[in-house]
Amino acid sequence: MATKLSTITGHYHSYAADQVLTHFQLNETIDYFDDQNRVNRVFLTGTGIVCGFEVSTDAGFTTVTITQGTGITTDGDLIKLNKETDTATSILIKQKLFTIDFPKMEYKSYRLFDNDKGKYLPFTDANKVILPMWELLPAKENPAPLENGELLLSSLANLKDYVVILYLENYTKDASLCDEIDCSNKGHEEIFNVRALLVTQATANVIIGKNGSPEKDSLFNKYDVFQKYSTLDELGVRKVIPTFNNTSTANQIRQLFTAAINDNAFRADLNANLTTILSAFGYAIPLTGILNRINALLTIDPGNIPPDIHYRYDLLKDVVATYKELKDLFLQLKSECNPPINSFPKHLLLGLVAENSRFKNYRHQFYKAPILDQNKTFSNFDSLVRRLKSILDNYQITANSIKITPSKAMGKLGAKSVPYYYNVDDNLLHAWDFEKSSLYIHQTNFSYHTTNLVNNDYIKAPLGYCTDDYDFYRIEGYLNDSVDDVKAFLNAKRIEYGLDFDFYILDITENAADLKILFNTNYSFEHKAGVKKGGTLLLLKSGTTFITDFAIEGKISPDSGLGCCTIIGCMYPWISSLKYINNLSRSLKGTPSKIKAMPTHYVLNIRRYSINGVNLINAPVIVRIPLKEVFLRRLHVVMETLNTQFPTGLLFDFIEEEKKLKILKLDKDKFEFEVQDITQKLTSPVYKFTETEITRNGRIYRASGITCSIINAHNQNVYRKIHNNYDPINKDDDNFGRFDEDWRKWEILRKRLMRHDITSRYRRFIDNFEQFENIPSATPDKSVAQELREIAKAIRAVNGRITDISIGGDWTNGNWVNSTMCNYFKTISWSTNDDVVLFMNLRKKLHNEDRVSKYMIHITSPLLINASQLANVINLYAYKAEFYFQKPTEGIFIKIP
Repeated sequence: MATKLSTITGHYHSYAADQVLTHFQLNETIDYFDDQNRVNRVFLTGTGIVCGFEVSTDAGFTTVTITQGTGITTDGDLIKLNKETDTATSILIKQKLFTIDFPKMEYKSYRLFDNDKGKYLPFTDANKVILPMWELLPAKENPAPLENGELLLSSLANLKDYVVILYLENYTKDASLCDEIDCSNKGHEEIFNVRALLVTQATANVIIGKNGSPEKDSLFNKYDVFQKYSTLDELGVRKVIPTFNNTSTANQIRQLFTAAINDNAFRADLNANLTTILSAFGYAIPLTGILNRINALLTIDPGNIPPDIHYRYDLLKDVVATYKELKDLFLQLKSECNPPINSFPKHLLLGLVAENSRFKNYRHQFYKAPILDQNKTFSNFDSLVRRLKSILDNYQITANSIKITPSKAMGKLGAKSVPYYYNVDDNLLHAWDFEKSSLYIHQTNFSYHTTNLVNNDYIKAPLGYCTDDYDFYRIEGYLNDSVDDVKAFLNAKRIEYGLDFDFYILDITENAADLKILFNTNYSFEHKAGVKKGGTLLLLKSGTTFITDFAIEGKISPDSGLGCCTIIGCMYPWISSLKYINNLSRSLKGTPSKIKAMPTHYVLNIRRYSINGVNLINAPVIVRIPLKEVFLRRLHVVMETLNTQFPTGLLFDFIEEEKKLKILKLDKDKFEFEVQDITQKLTSPVYKFTETEITRNGRIYRASGITCSIINAHNQNVYRKIHNNYDPINKDDDNFGRFDEDWRKWEILRKRLMRHDITSRYRRFIDNFEQFENIPSATPDKSVAQELREIAKAIRAVNGRITDISIGGDWTNGNWVNSTMCNYFKTISWSTNDDVVLFMNLRKKLHNEDRVSKYMIHITSPLLINASQLANVINLYAYKAEFYFQKPTEGIFIKIP
């Protein structure tokens, strides 16, 4: 029998008074309103099982129970379980009556279903033969003998694995002159019988058209995605956790983000899951672009990590957040605007007789009409697909200035502000927040980029308004800003708008000690591209270049280190040169002297040690360090010995790159530290270190000073804490042995430079001032000799009594690098065979220097020198020279005329 909605009645006739009606007119009217009723159900309500129709069986598999329910077929039939009732009333009013007012129907027997009067095509094979199926027979109220062909369910093997189907058998019964009611010819009778059928899963697959069978029930197949849904992974992006040990260099920090992004297995899972979700609902074309962009943006070359790596990490988090929202909606997509009317026109699949899974297989769900949720579920899903494609297509880093944008710490991505690393065009705005787009206010999202936002001050400049429901500050766009500008901006905005957050800008090298305290006392730092209200933002930089940001909830307490006090690190030359230390320690391997005993220890005499007037020693202390340890670790072991000897004193460190001593102290503390190297003689010079200077035998030795203030007294507990947190152990540069081969290469390369085409015209090991005349300086059209004369002239102009001005250091020991070498290196840095390139690379490794060598100017005078008089000259040439008062007893020095 044809389905009712295969063709529908488009009009009907109205009736006139005293009109004789024909059967065509009456049937036309009935058909029209019946068709409209069916269309209303299918297209304004939906199809499938609305509720009920739950199938179960008893423990012995003797009874199948179906609860009362409601369902709508794709032909618009409303199906309910029914029982014929009240025969007397039926005869009286000449109608068959049924009841639907009962909770369930039980079935205890079955018979072969092989006579379908409805000739229902979905139940037939290609030869129009009825598929194997059996009819469940309702249990009789009064037990009676089984009819012919009727069998008990207890005799059916594997009953639990069968599928139950409700079938509305619909056919036209031939007219007869007499029936059980009367003998007047009433025309054809339309029969509607609700039958409960049993089929095997194989037969059910044929009825549906799955597992290789020709598709019949396209609506069921489209939304039969539970198996796919169950394979979807719960994905999460690995957290980047900064520690003191993994943030010592910019590359190390970037590697943290790279490790989280460059997980090939994770990216493959993400792509596979997105493919499962999007391909199921016809998004094959955007899927290709999405996967291509994921692979392009989130495949990182570890040898060439981009500076925006932390924002690519944020992009990955945005992609995964969108995936999670798509996954949540994947199983909820059950809305059809135009359901195919031939999917299940007269039947409903109820599922297996016994199903352990909470999700029922072989069961029609309810495929609601869009009006029931205003098409919200699918529209939301579609919006998320568009957002996923937009954020990948629109990822870009173009901002050059820092900005603060209110956002939310928790919730779905669309409820948060649009990040600055996207090109915020109208397409992205429209897809960003489905709720706002549904209300046609998609241009009211907060964002770093405001060009395409609504022209409203609250939206474009929200910091000046109440934003109580926004508990997060996105702080972005600082990568190309100067450190001073960022610091000034953040301070100004906090004051101007009353923003509740703290921030620190720390250099990973200069502030390494602060970072160690910070990470050792606060374990929840995480990159969030901003900071939560009431939290602390940490901006990390290297020199003048920003690297990334991390945030922590809450303000840093005074006991965390940074809050309790300011710690200053002061750089000084050590009292013994590295050349002396190297020769002294290597003497252990030489031929013993027959004249005098060779030293076995590096010996220091600590003559005085005080902090804020509090003496840490009451008499000189002799510190002895075995030379065999000095040979392995050089000055590192010396500093470690001093720190161990005086655990409540200053913290000493040796910086390999600078070849200098670093003293860490509280900002406002004053100290005196007098030390003498008595390894070989007791009359060696006495050096005194203070917070402002270093003197040699009572005379100023170093020009530049450090300004500090005074607090009440030496705080032993605080200094003990500095030792506990800053102690420079296990440092990468604390391994002298690994430099042995490098120093050997260094000596060879210095000599080779004497024959190199670029450097052979200049004297490498200079022993008189005239040899500086032909060496170009960094200043155009000026030689090194001219620059040195200019500096000496400026010094003498301030103090005419200064006559002894010398040049030493790299420029006299053969280590110098001038502008010619730097420029040459830039053009051929890729070469692995060029001696200049090898020399420059090794210099970077050993000395952490990659620019023109600074001049080391030594000023000597028999009279006391007032360093403050020379401050202007020193500041003027500070970028190209370092100034010292007096000359060390060792080294090569050439007087500047």
